[in-house]
Amino acid sequence: MIELGRFQIDLEMRTLWQDGEVVRLGSRAFDILAVVTSAAGRLVTKDELMNAVWPETIVEENNIHVHLSALRKILGPDRGLILTVPGRGYKLLQAPKKSPREEADLHTSRGRRLPSPKADFVGRDRAVSEIRAMLDQTHVLTLVGAGGIGKTSLAIEAARHAAPDFPEPVCLVELATLNTHEAVLAAIVEGCGLPMSGQQPDIDQVATALGKTRRLLLLDNAEHVIRYVAETVESLIAANALLRVLVTSREPLRIVPETVFRVDPLDVPPPHSTDAEILQRSAVNLFLMRANSLQGQGEAEGLDIQLVGEICRRLDGIPLAIELAAARIVSLGLEGVYRRLDDRMAILAGGYRTALPRHQTLRETFDWSFALLDASTQSLFRRLAVFGGHFTFEAMCAVVCDAELTIGSVICGISELAAKSLVNVEFDGPVAKYRLSESTRAYALEKLQAEGEKQEITSRSARYLSSCFQARSNETIPRGADNSPDLRQTLDDARSAFDWAFSPDGDPLLGVELASNLVGALLDCGMIEECCTRAAQAVDALETLPARSVDVASEMRVRAALASARPYVHRPVSTSAEL
Repeated sequence: MIELGRFQIDLEMRTLWQDGEVVRLGSRAFDILAVVTSAAGRLVTKDELMNAVWPETIVEENNIHVHLSALRKILGPDRGLILTVPGRGYKLLQAPKKSPREEADLHTSRGRRLPSPKADFVGRDRAVSEIRAMLDQTHVLTLVGAGGIGKTSLAIEAARHAAPDFPEPVCLVELATLNTHEAVLAAIVEGCGLPMSGQQPDIDQVATALGKTRRLLLLDNAEHVIRYVAETVESLIAANALLRVLVTSREPLRIVPETVFRVDPLDVPPPHSTDAEILQRSAVNLFLMRANSLQGQGEAEGLDIQLVGEICRRLDGIPLAIELAAARIVSLGLEGVYRRLDDRMAILAGGYRTALPRHQTLRETFDWSFALLDASTQSLFRRLAVFGGHFTFEAMCAVVCDAELTIGSVICGISELAAKSLVNVEFDGPVAKYRLSESTRAYALEKLQAEGEKQEITSRSARYLSSCFQARSNETIPRGADNSPDLRQTLDDARSAFDWAFSPDGDPLLGVELASNLVGALLDCGMIEECCTRAAQAVDALETLPARSVDVASEMRVRAALASARPYVHRPVSTSAEL
């Protein structure tokens, strides 16, 4: 908490207080206040302020005047604390003060130290050992992973284990609330307890103050100031070969001395596991530990282990999502949590009050990552929601590309999404395959719906899938290929597209077109009953569509498939035309 005149500013929670009451302040106005306050009396130029408040966006200088005027109106008698230096920028006339407790902590601890060990730190012992060993060999080690995957907890635990390897105490620097290069440097000075005062230090002064001693610097939450952190770390390492820097970020720094450590999700039980096998998985152990702490040991021990395993699997082993789900069983019960996972963005909330805002709900975690994307990559990300599993670059381009989103944009965008841990990339030989985790896809679907693009992108997906089945029917399929993972995934995506096409918001004409190619693949795979059911649904739609609106060949394929499959289905199958 920072004191400024009659006000208190909580940069971490982005809150302005006065006399114990929260003062309502617009987001941009608060950004301006945060930048000027963090400068601690240093002149903040107009360009610096605009880059911090409106990053990578061209705005008029008048925007600063509008939001600054609103800020000064709220400050009232203290409005003069923010001085306008004509033609140059803005500065504080009074140096901001930390709370007495924070000042005492700063002077007694010489910088910010590691927090106490977490009692519920599970499933990362091997990763901790690997990170400690890697810190002995590399100058900069960046822990990269998706939001909520546990990068901070892992980094702190690894730093605690590595502390005996360094003569100086480990220094922790929290970057979450910062947004300028100067603020990053100031945070390093404070986090390391470096003997500096007065004007904002430059990088050379910080490097000199760190000296040539062997020490470990932990920079947490770097993704939103990644360029500033990269430049700073590269300069510090060049000046001190004994320095080791451990960074947590949703994307790499991309500097020469960097080694990247990908933080994986906790391990989840595969389908059809026994109770004993499920209990061996770290994701399940975290869920049960969190549930025990909230419910009491006796109640949590009675949980259905199979259901716990399924919840952890559907949450992709992401620790934050698992903790939030475990917290909800107090009010919804285990069965209630499981049944509502399709609406996970709504129910997975209510994290620790002391956590950063983006770690208190699953939606805010994704909001943080989404806000770091440019407009083109945001568009690509939400359109990828139509893919239920793995997809190729060709499939992606066929569905998402248009006049606004070109193939060139997709190449840049998918690279950025992979770097920021929003898309998983795997290689099948030379072929790259992409996948969104179930939680990531749920968020992307929300964005797709909110943008009004769901119907158009789903239509494109249905047409693409229809063309895939049509091309497949013209090929000679090798024995065993009918059960290949690629075909199973294509069938799953086609089922989703088929169900949408015949829904109230769908396109039955497109549904018939898709069915005309899908039912043949179902027959080839021996899925006779499903073929019959879907062909009958398409025939019913044909009866309601205008005459000659459907291609004759497509209609014939649907009716032929129904006629071929019906004799082998041991239940009555009728179409509306026969009733």
